[in-house]
Amino acid sequence: QNAIAGVLMLARHFPKMLEAQRQRRWDSLINYSLPADLSGQTAVIVGRGPIGNDIARVLTGFGVHCIQIRFNEQVGESQLIDVESRHISELKSILGLANWLILACPLSSVTNQLIDADAIDLLPSSSHIINIARGEIICEPALISALKNKKIAGAYLDVFASEPLDVDSPLWDLENVIITPHSAGHSAG
Repeated sequence: QNAIAGVLMLARHFPKMLEAQRQRRWDSLINYSLPADLSGQTAVIVGRGPIGNDIARVLTGFGVHCIQIRFNEQVGESQLIDVESRHISELKSILGLANWLILACPLSSVTNQLIDADAIDLLPSSSHIINIARGEIICEPALISALKNKKIAGAYLDVFASEPLDVDSPLWDLENVIITPHSAGHSAG
């Protein structure tokens, strides 16, 4: 649910509107380039477990083309209609398609630092990263640089390489970042 909330908030420019709210300033989106509709966009979801599957199911309902990244060679049975499946070895070849890169996989020797500077450079400048997996999956300095330099459009980050996130981390002050304190897995359900 947090991953979907992150996608919707970034897609609909909520960080900008929440900042205007804090300043008690009426600043309609009509004053800017309007947000693109989710329908027709592509999400690359790293992980085909229950969490990745649920994210794909919901995003497909919004008209988002989903490509799930698997770690085993076999495609396996999928209960999801219209969801493409690719092997992890193909990840870098499809990052250029991603409007949304969603990390929903375990930390392992394969995923540690998987999203490094080279991978981030392959993403379109209009893309967003959603990380509800583990902080170590992303090279945090490369991510910070990409966000500061607008090489990617934004990020929703629930996990970090070191937690709690250091009060001096530049991530706190970036206008294109939503931060939550490792809360995506918590619910009463």
